[in-house]
Amino acid sequence: MATRTGIEKAALLLHGLPPEAVEKVLTAIGPERGERLRNELAKLQQQEGSPDDIGEIIREFEELLLQSDTASPAAPTPRQLAAYQPPSDTDISLPPLPSDPVQALHALPPDRLAAVLQGEQAHTIALVLNDLPAETAGEILRQLTPERRREVSVRLSRLNGSAPELLVRIARALVQKSQALSGKRRGASADAKCEKMASMLRCLEKNERLEVLAALEESDPETAARIKEMLYTFEDLLRVHDRSLQKLLAEIDSKTLSMALKGANEAIREKLLTNLSKRAREALQEEMEFVGMVPLPQVRQAQKAIVDAMQRLDQAGELMMSE
Repeated sequence: MATRTGIEKAALLLHGLPPEAVEKVLTAIGPERGERLRNELAKLQQQEGSPDDIGEIIREFEELLLQSDTASPAAPTPRQLAAYQPPSDTDISLPPLPSDPVQALHALPPDRLAAVLQGEQAHTIALVLNDLPAETAGEILRQLTPERRREVSVRLSRLNGSAPELLVRIARALVQKSQALSGKRRGASADAKCEKMASMLRCLEKNERLEVLAALEESDPETAARIKEMLYTFEDLLRVHDRSLQKLLAEIDSKTLSMALKGANEAIREKLLTNLSKRAREALQEEMEFVGMVPLPQVRQAQKAIVDAMQRLDQAGELMMSE
């Protein structure tokens, strides 16, 4: 196999991309190098089939990307920091990818595959549909929006086949995306179940509610703890009777209360201030002015401390609330 130049390798990589993506790359690298690449691309278009060494070139490109990822990163910009999302539990615990991602992609139900392809480029969707059985591809095409359906259909009509290595890479990414979506659905389903049970328990008498919670703690402590967290919310303070609310406020320090009220609506703030003595109310208002702006996580943490106090009072039989 002849050794290829860098410009030839770049042309081979661009050859499998959508035309609009190729044009963006050629424009970004400048007129001189862009023209050289255009000439190489024109030569490739006259050849039949995929070059034998395309897989090796893709692997070489991936190694370069990995090397750049392990290099010392530059300091993140404020925009990057604001956009950062920490990995969720479902992202961390994804199952290993199958040895044959293309076969795994074919095994996905059409509804799931249609959901996975949402947001993908029309060229990517066309490559996947071209590799699927006609019946499956037609069902997925039907579930696309009319605009995307037209765009994908045009892409399909222009396809002259694709490199197997490219299809494997696409299938691997889509299978991983499907696994992530499944994990999120399971987490959302578990939360919905706990929220429903919490709503049901709120309809029970206090002794009956405590009895059910005790049984849940014995059989499934994790679910019981999650239900307890959902049993009351910060907005439930509006339903707490004044005498119970005064007991509740006696358990909360002024700093926690001031931070919790930073994120409270006017009705809750007024109700809590009304149930404080004049001296405590003035001290709290001074504390709120002193702390200034409070980050949202600290507000949520302070409000959770008050909700936890509500639960303690309820278990002690000292919480009276309106239905």
